[in-house]
Amino acid sequence: MRRSQRAQRPVADSAATAAAAAAFLDTQEITTTGCRGCGTEISGVNGRYSCGACGWTNPWHEGHRDLPGAEDDPDWPGRKRSSGT
Repeated sequence: MRRSQRAQRPVADSAATAAAAAAFLDTQEITTTGCRGCGTEISGVNGRYSCGACGWTNPWHEGHRDLPGAEDDPDWPGRKRSSGT
């Protein structure tokens, strides 16, 4: 399908999505540490890490913030959808 044939999102919807994304990103912090498995310097978000070199991950409870619930996931099957989606 060509770009010109695709349905375009309304500008208000795009602005609301951008505002929600910006608000979410404001609460995220990129953190860096040494991998406990191999020593590689790794970065993560809010204190949660996964090493691409050896596969080590830190336990979820070591993060700096609580994890969001399933209801916060935009792909959660139980989410109420607006009539436009």
